Amino acid sequence: MAFENIKIVNPYFEEGRTPEVKLTLATSDEVTAVEAELNLAFPRGYKEFVTTLGKGEYCGHNTAIRVEMPSEILSGYKKHRQFLDEYWFWEEGEDLLPKAKAIESIQICEDDVGDVVIFHPSNPNELFALPHEDDYSHRIGRDLYEALDWLVAEGSRAAGGTEESLKRRMFVPHDPLRYGREVIRPEGYYE
Repeated sequence: MAFENIKIVNPYFEEGRTPEVKLTLATSDEVTAVEAELNLAFPRGYKEFVTTLGKGEYCGHNTAIRVEMPSEILSGYKKHRQFLDEYWFWEEGEDLLPKAKAIESIQICEDDVGDVVIFHPSNPNELFALPHEDDYSHRIGRDLYEALDWLVAEGSRAAGGTEESLKRRMFVPHDPLRYGREVIRPEGYYE
C-alpha cells in the first residue's frame, strides 16, 4: 500500500461549507525528533503516512481512522499510559498483551468507535488493537499498513461490507473550520 495513491476528498469543500483545506503534514525531521526524544522507532508506514497525508481521517468502508501526528504522540503518551494503568480492562488478552507491557506502549492511532492501536517501544513491528467494546487485545499487524487494513476490515465486517467496498480508501484532511458542524462522511463511505 502506498499512501500517495489514496484519494483525498474534502466533503466540506464539496458541499460549499468551508474553503478548500490544505494537508497538514509532519516533516521527516519532526518524526525523527520524536523518535529520538522517546528513544524508539515508529512502525513502518507511520512516517510515510504523516508526511504524505498528515492530519485527518483515513476512511475505509464504515471506518474513519485518525493517525496521531508526532507532536500529538509526544504530548499525549504519558496521559495514554496513565489511562491504561487506571482503566485496563483487556484481561482476556493478557496472554497476548500483558497490562505491564501495554502501559509502556505508544498509541499511534484510533478509529471512530474508540478502538486504539498501540505498539511497545521495544518492538515497533508488532501492533495491537485495544477495542472499545471488547476485553480482548488483538495483534493486528507488523506495520501501520496492516493495522489500517485490520481496522477497516473490522468496520466493514460490522457493517456487512462487500469485498469491493473493503477496497475503497480515502483521506479527509483535517479542517479546523468544520468543528461544531455536522460531520459529513465522504461519498462511498458506507457503500
